[in-house]
Amino acid sequence: MTSRERLRTALRRQEPDRLPRCEQSFWPETLARWRAEGMPADATPAALFDLDAFHNVSLDNTLRLPVARLEETADCVVERDADGVVHRRWKHSYAAPAEVDFLIKTRADWERWRDHLAFDPARISDGVRQAIDAAAAAGEFCTVSPGEPVWWTLATLGMENGLMTLAGEPEFFADMMACQARLALEMLRKLLAEGYRPDGVLFSSDLCYRGGMLFSPDCYRRTMMHYHRQVAEICHQHDMVLILHCDGDVRQFLPLLIEAGFDCIEPLEARAGNDLRDLKPRYGDRISFFGNISMDVLATGDRAAIRHEVTSKIAAGKPGGGYIHQSDHSVPPTVSYDAYRIWMDLARDLGDYH
Repeated sequence: MTSRERLRTALRRQEPDRLPRCEQSFWPETLARWRAEGMPADATPAALFDLDAFHNVSLDNTLRLPVARLEETADCVVERDADGVVHRRWKHSYAAPAEVDFLIKTRADWERWRDHLAFDPARISDGVRQAIDAAAAAGEFCTVSPGEPVWWTLATLGMENGLMTLAGEPEFFADMMACQARLALEMLRKLLAEGYRPDGVLFSSDLCYRGGMLFSPDCYRRTMMHYHRQVAEICHQHDMVLILHCDGDVRQFLPLLIEAGFDCIEPLEARAGNDLRDLKPRYGDRISFFGNISMDVLATGDRAAIRHEVTSKIAAGKPGGGYIHQSDHSVPPTVSYDAYRIWMDLARDLGDYH
């Protein structure tokens, strides 16, 4: 099987030739450490460990405001993005950017800028089309991200202000979501009408944290689920899957995601309480799982602990398909090259279906 066939089969909860092995993110500091520990300087982990490619390309779902650099020091850059959010980004670290300020804070701010979310065919760049075609030609899996309305609204307002707006001014929050959802659907329909068929849609939306969902299940069902259902319907009409990337503890969220039509959840952060060994038996006939190998366990370097982590989760996730093997978020520099090789050797040895 090609990588594309392997992932498509697994995501449809069928058994491919072997367990798909992916990794979407290695920290730059991780690769620097590994090269110092013996990884060939001209090699990539994907090539060394025969990882299955997972490509994602984004459509332009922003307010299309001018990006501006506001400040720069030896350690960081402060920039305003196309949604008017000011971030401080670190030059020498993969740590998450810090949010500094937000253009849209009130309903009056939103009314001033809402027309900037109007659909324009130019929001779909030629690079997106080329990436979809190139992945298909190479036998590799490719998703598109047209913008997820809940997360975009929270991120544009700022997390604290966004959640307070959801609670105190729900109509204002709903209007922002509706405009973003309309744009996402129009871009997706336009791309499909042109004959482009990515393998799926990826929503990157951290709608949970370590303590669970950011809002109640009832709030999600009443105000948000219908947007996700619309995208799921389009995906399923065109032989595509709908995948949610969501950090945090997703256990309470999973039944709702299944109800909304999602096909897969990732990365299943182990440190937040997600455990494939529990989730696959409970939900594996209705949704696929992607990730969950604990980088905290890998970071210990303890061979017995690594073996247990990997073998027990493969044993739980592999039968019947519906599982893609990956870290529970990304590979940080706390993980040694030797620990990663132990993991990959186990995954190869245990991965074949036939």
